[in-house]
Amino acid sequence: MTRTPYNGTSRKLVLAFDIGTTYSGAAYAFLDPGEVPQIHSVTKYLGNPKAGSAKVPSILYYDRNGNFRGVEDGTGLQDDESLLQMRWWKLLLGPTEPPAVLKDEMSTDLPVGRTIVDIFSDFMRYLFDSTKALFVFSDQNGEHRWNSMSQNIELVLTHPNGWGGPQQSQLRAAAVKAKIVPDTSEGHARVHFVTEGEASFNFCATHTQSGENLKHGDKVLVVDAGGGTIDISSYVVTNDAPLQVEELFQPKCLLHGGEFVTARARDMVSGILRQSKFNTIEDISAFAQKFDDGLKRVFTNETGVQYIKFGSPRDDDPRYGIKAGKLALTGQQVSKFFEPSVRATVDSIKEDFAEILPMNSSAFLVGGFASSPWLTDQLNRQLSDLGLKFFKPDTNTDKAVAVGAVSFYFDSFVTGRISRFTYGTPCSAFYLPDDPEHVKRTHKMFMDELGDKWIPDAFTTMLSKGTKVRESREIRTKMHLLHECSPAGTAFAEVIKYDGDQKEPRWMDVEQNRFETLCHVHADVSAAQYTTKVGSSRAVCYYREYEVVLLVGLTELKAQIRWTDTEGVEKSSDAVIVYNDASESSYAGPTVAPPLRYGD
Repeated sequence: MTRTPYNGTSRKLVLAFDIGTTYSGAAYAFLDPGEVPQIHSVTKYLGNPKAGSAKVPSILYYDRNGNFRGVEDGTGLQDDESLLQMRWWKLLLGPTEPPAVLKDEMSTDLPVGRTIVDIFSDFMRYLFDSTKALFVFSDQNGEHRWNSMSQNIELVLTHPNGWGGPQQSQLRAAAVKAKIVPDTSEGHARVHFVTEGEASFNFCATHTQSGENLKHGDKVLVVDAGGGTIDISSYVVTNDAPLQVEELFQPKCLLHGGEFVTARARDMVSGILRQSKFNTIEDISAFAQKFDDGLKRVFTNETGVQYIKFGSPRDDDPRYGIKAGKLALTGQQVSKFFEPSVRATVDSIKEDFAEILPMNSSAFLVGGFASSPWLTDQLNRQLSDLGLKFFKPDTNTDKAVAVGAVSFYFDSFVTGRISRFTYGTPCSAFYLPDDPEHVKRTHKMFMDELGDKWIPDAFTTMLSKGTKVRESREIRTKMHLLHECSPAGTAFAEVIKYDGDQKEPRWMDVEQNRFETLCHVHADVSAAQYTTKVGSSRAVCYYREYEVVLLVGLTELKAQIRWTDTEGVEKSSDAVIVYNDASESSYAGPTVAPPLRYGD
């Protein structure tokens, strides 16, 4: 792919971090005015002896005081029993509880005095320092060039398809703590997010012959099979010069990555060896590691016997299938380790693609788990009736997500995305005596200072689940404020996520467990018009209208609040979005009691 020269006026550094469950990577590009950007993978990480590798283990070590000591490498940290090892900690940030099959092995206890945001922050700083060290070492003027752009960094962070605003908010807080960007509104705006599925598509579109030959109307399926999740994304090409695509179906995120295969293998072998002398934590861990490094990556045939070396040549116990330090398993046993992950992926793809008979379709398989020939073979076999055949990029896919994330910053191939949920805001509904739903809730009815009757627990849908929205799409809803004593200077709204089956739910007291507060939006509207009215208690009431505007076609939810000023001119204010889980945020919200909020 040929990119156009950077048309900005100032030099800039674009960094991308792909923080994975088991392995992570980084990529970067310098933007010089008039120069064509070049994307580079980080291939050497601090303390890691494997030069040339685009990945580093996501295994961190902390001392007893909670101090970060480093990443698993060749310096012997893993041999220091006084250190706390953190594995698979990424899953602790996810919106769902980590599956039981992983809980025995993953690190659920955080270092003393540390939060999950701190863990991400420490690792981001490690990736940042590794990127800087590699660049400074490999460029004659590296130190000068780096310093000239270090105050103008754009950071792109990837995350699984199933993550959203709360996770993005905490990742941004981690980047601030790592001092990669400043803790200012301008600094926060320089942190960008892209799903792992979309980043993988960008990589395939720019690093494969099939991707570079995409034409209008072509459909593209991307399966990013990582250690923790399998992210499934699909697109339809709406323009081929320049390339533009829109999401075809709602992206999916399956907790069925390669680590689950290893976990199932470990559980079965632990059961087999339960009565043997090899049923020790050390031996079972050694087996799991050997399986992960060996058989999982080469397994191709479920007939015959498969061997996994995990002991010394003197280890023998025919009763348990152990000979010369090797454990014998049948091919069918091994295939069962993969089966749940394969089945979940196949079913998820068929659920969507079976409906559209995907002619002119391309299918790509990337990610660490994609190195499994068994996974590739099974997906091709079980999806052949859809006409799908999976291809892998010619280059090492270990760097796919990080490189694709930098490409996302430049190229913006995806111009339309599908809403994952129904979004709306709670409000009170003006009482209508002819509406059966209102009559049913008369016991909740209240009267405001103006004498109007209202029903609480109403819900205004702003965007329905499954709606395709373009990047420029704005969703507006009108809100009303009624204050006593003085006009409100702050407008706010609560954004609710609904994951039930109703297309436009009206009431939040039905299916209460399907509604979840996503975030709160605040903005200064002190310059907005207002009217005064005398209430029933003779007190003066201040009435004000404004609109909550959600920008929903981007990879991150953004919001504005708009109003009309005293001269009749429409004004807008960037709003502060405060997520429920964003305990690390430096934002201090208003201290005044909230006004009543009414829908239309």
